[in-house]
Amino acid sequence: MYQADHHLVLAPIRGVTNYILRNALEQTFGGADSSISPYIVTKENGELNKRQLEDSLFAKNLIPTTAQILTKEVDQFIHAAKHFKDLGVQKVNLNMGCPYPMVANRTKGSGLLLHPGRVEKLLTEIKEKCPLELSVKIRLGRESKDEIKEIIPIINALDIKDFTIHARLGKQLYKGVVDLDGFEECLPLLKYTPCYNGDIKTPSDFEKISKRFPQIKRWMIGRAALSNPALLSQIRGEEYNEQKYRALFIKMHKLMSEEYLSRENAKSDYLQRMREHWLYFKDVFVDERKVYKKIKKAKSIDEFHNVIDWALDQEISDEVLN
Repeated sequence: MYQADHHLVLAPIRGVTNYILRNALEQTFGGADSSISPYIVTKENGELNKRQLEDSLFAKNLIPTTAQILTKEVDQFIHAAKHFKDLGVQKVNLNMGCPYPMVANRTKGSGLLLHPGRVEKLLTEIKEKCPLELSVKIRLGRESKDEIKEIIPIINALDIKDFTIHARLGKQLYKGVVDLDGFEECLPLLKYTPCYNGDIKTPSDFEKISKRFPQIKRWMIGRAALSNPALLSQIRGEEYNEQKYRALFIKMHKLMSEEYLSRENAKSDYLQRMREHWLYFKDVFVDERKVYKKIKKAKSIDEFHNVIDWALDQEISDEVLN
């Protein structure tokens, strides 16, 4: 059951949970106490993507947002962290959980978990030099849940308080089920209570997992909060009928669309950006396949908006209502 001291975190999903979505969600359904922005990729030459950097800009975000960095190099992490500090960011997160092979095979994200010695050196130097508060997001392992047990002593020794565990292995990607037993095995080993992440898809999922782990106060939710933007507020006890839900979803979509179109050179990637959001938004509706098929076929902004007018009038799934 949701408690007043629970903290709900909107998870980072690359290309989707940017400040535009985060702000639109906050202005409509709400429910997130904080968020982590999608990771910024560091480069050997020090070049950083300006749009990715500014996504975490304090002035742009309506909810507290932690910046995230994906790297295996200390100097690249510190370089990016200093830029984030200049933008007013308060906290930075090291991504040690990204499951995708193209990342993990380069010893980044969850690929780092196979190399505890490298993790110890990386985290020790980052903790020593980082100009911002440090947090870490991790999985139970890349190949085995035993891998995290070699990482936990490092986390404890460095006194890292903000530590999120996605209760899956990297090799699972986002498939299969979460390993709640594996997560539970970590708890007595950790100096500080972690944030839980993984497969909270409905308020009833939250009820079950929070009942099993009453000591957990921080909860990270990602994909399910995109497929059902009301989920975070529903966990808090908010109720929605179809009329209320539709009105807020229309408002949320309008806010996002207007913000995207207000950006420099917006029209060049507007359709691609919105299609990425609709990979999740389609699940709001009963006939999600038909909705997304029509959206994918739209070849112009005007055509897309006509399809959206139609889509927003379709029947909403009972699965997102309560």
